[in-house]
Amino acid sequence: MRARAAALLAALVVAAATPVPTAPAVAATPVPLVDSYFDWLVASHDGVRNGLRRDIEHVHGDQLAIAGRTCTTASPCTIGGPRQSTAACTSLQFISVYLDQRAAYEQRSLSSVETGLVDEFAGAVLAHRLAKDPNAPKIFDDAVASTPDGQLRYFTSFGNAACGEALLAAHQATGTAGYLDAAVGIGEFLLRMQDPRAYYLTYGVHPFVDALGQPTTPPGGYVDQISSWSNLYSTISTWNLTAIAFMQRLQTAVAPPDNRYGQSAATARQFLTTGLQLGADWYTFDFDSPATSQNRVVAQSAYRADCRDNRWHRKGSCTYTDGRIAGGTLGTDMIEYGLAGLYDHERQLNGASSAAAAVTTLYTTYTSLPGWHTASASDPLDCVDDTASGAVDPYYPPDNQGATPTGDARDYDPHLSFGGFFRLTPPNENAEAKYYDIVGFGILAELREELVPAKFAAGYQRLQQADRQDALYALLDRSLAAMFLPTRDADDLDGDSDTTEHLCKGTRGTLPVAHNGLGILKAVGYAATR
Repeated sequence: MRARAAALLAALVVAAATPVPTAPAVAATPVPLVDSYFDWLVASHDGVRNGLRRDIEHVHGDQLAIAGRTCTTASPCTIGGPRQSTAACTSLQFISVYLDQRAAYEQRSLSSVETGLVDEFAGAVLAHRLAKDPNAPKIFDDAVASTPDGQLRYFTSFGNAACGEALLAAHQATGTAGYLDAAVGIGEFLLRMQDPRAYYLTYGVHPFVDALGQPTTPPGGYVDQISSWSNLYSTISTWNLTAIAFMQRLQTAVAPPDNRYGQSAATARQFLTTGLQLGADWYTFDFDSPATSQNRVVAQSAYRADCRDNRWHRKGSCTYTDGRIAGGTLGTDMIEYGLAGLYDHERQLNGASSAAAAVTTLYTTYTSLPGWHTASASDPLDCVDDTASGAVDPYYPPDNQGATPTGDARDYDPHLSFGGFFRLTPPNENAEAKYYDIVGFGILAELREELVPAKFAAGYQRLQQADRQDALYALLDRSLAAMFLPTRDADDLDGDSDTTEHLCKGTRGTLPVAHNGLGILKAVGYAATR
């Protein structure tokens, strides 16, 4: 233990100057998963902590050229690598919980180096906030922007809930009052996103209208997103159930006498749970808004979220048939975050057994849905391995979560995540499931450990036995260092005006590591990893 502590101190000193190798060798003595994740997140690549970057994207294919260079599997072209606050906040939460639990296990307080590391990540997170103008209060005051760059920034309820949880964890680990104050600021932002009407009445606008176009009250959830121009986007997603868990935890931490955070969580839960029960991704509200460029309500039409009908939907469809949602695709992460948020909120109020009961029916429903893994013959560029192309079998009887696989080693393993991408209609494009497998395991770890402990244990064992790349553990021989998604060049990355050509997009992500580590720490605790 002392040797490891000394190694950590050395690593923190040199991390900013030492690049992380793409594929480090497997250690002779296996390092516990949570330690590997911590080491990877605090290490630096290109001068940026891995835990502060969202991803590095690559596109490749023999017919794709960017800046005069052909992008290939062996030599992919780097496109971006943005910093993103949700990833940074999840890293901050994992690092805070990890260091806090480790210090408790070792029966000591955090060292100055460890608190300094938490401070560094927290500072990077809070740098995403815009400077406040006390003479012109904004709906997004105290909120954390998705990215720190650009003239126009976006503030999401989902991302801010993640940042609020992280700041509460940082406060728990370090005792720094400023982190609790920042979390309270995010709580106030979420209250405004639950009922933003007052911020639009000045312009003669009521953001919520009923079927007859008359003003109505908001439905109770948190609106997904607002820009720094105060343009409010007209969707409310099921993954904002993560915000109810944060708001309840904030209520406990600060205990305002009016119970405003707890009441907000209860109201949002009642509304958002309806979406999970309907098998929906998001709700789109109808609105009235002037045709100005700023300070208005807008539709998020890029995701076909412009239904404007005060109803729940799946991505890509506004259709209802015989009074029921029809068409579209059901997003994995929205469901998993939603279930985890619902479980967390109920557990805070009434304990683990009650929380399990609250999600059992929903969990059974979703794990029984058919899913299509995507390492298949329809993969346009064989993004994974063309020697293994062909049909895959996601079914593990009797409930798609069984102990015995029915396919081969390349098939989708629902012990880790229960869906990859759910496709409720035949897919036009495929997408790799590995990213969602690893993120999903972490998101659902506590829920599964309580609900289906044998299956949680099987998934945990799979992760510990998997090959290692960049401290990311993947399915069998697959590496998250090459999470390639077959897609199309919709953004015309190569400038040839062809937005229909196929390409592969690869991700080396922070979220799989941080979420996986958090799930392990919450489900089994640091001591159980020793």
